Amino acid sequence: MRAIEERFGSQVDEHPAVFRFEKWLQTYAGKHPAAFYGLYRLARKDQARVVTPKTQLVMEGFPRSANSFARAAFNRAQSERVRIAHGLHVPAQVIRAARWRIPTLVLIRKPKDAVLSFAVRDPISVDQALRYYLSFYETVEGYRDAYVLGLFEEVTGDFGQVIRRINERFGTTFSVFRHDARNVDGVFARIERNSRKRFGEASWENKASRPLAAREKKKREVGYELEDPKRRILIARAEAVYDRLTRKPAPDR
Repeated sequence: MRAIEERFGSQVDEHPAVFRFEKWLQTYAGKHPAAFYGLYRLARKDQARVVTPKTQLVMEGFPRSANSFARAAFNRAQSERVRIAHGLHVPAQVIRAARWRIPTLVLIRKPKDAVLSFAVRDPISVDQALRYYLSFYETVEGYRDAYVLGLFEEVTGDFGQVIRRINERFGTTFSVFRHDARNVDGVFARIERNSRKRFGEASWENKASRPLAAREKKKREVGYELEDPKRRILIARAEAVYDRLTRKPAPDR
């Protein structure tokens, strides 16, 4: 949600309380389309990200689940502009897309990996990040027949196969991303340009949605929090919903 950044400056880290409140709204209002979009309009946020009846593809997932890579790779592969609703990181987008029968890709990453990466990048606690993860995926689980699921490993390893599944599921004809070194480098270059523009030169490296050595050290420093016994129940729930969503159906006999 960029309106907060626009109001308080590009460095949302300077306002961690504002950021945490924003994530609280996404976690709780994000499950209810009427409430979420009402607040979104009041904040005068970027309406281009919102799903509408004219949207051609919805692409949503918990933060740090290859959202930026998927969007950049998809756009790189297309010869014509596609109207994509993306980047709000709330299940409300998926719910509306399901109601309007709009092709949808939900991105997912193993909960410990996603939560740790998110908590390292932004001023959010592990507990809040876990609850956000649960809110997103336990809500979209109820709409499982309405979208294609893209695992982090699939998106970053062979995104072309994911686009093929979207085409097969929805009867679309989106061009397939060729997952080779040249195209992947081009995607990362695009992500870096966007991050530099959005966050500025001083902090783009920590914010950029790609693996960088500067964040690996921070991951090690905060990783022990996920192993704290008091988080066992939340982690078990998160792993359970991940397993349910990613479980392959048994073959017909």
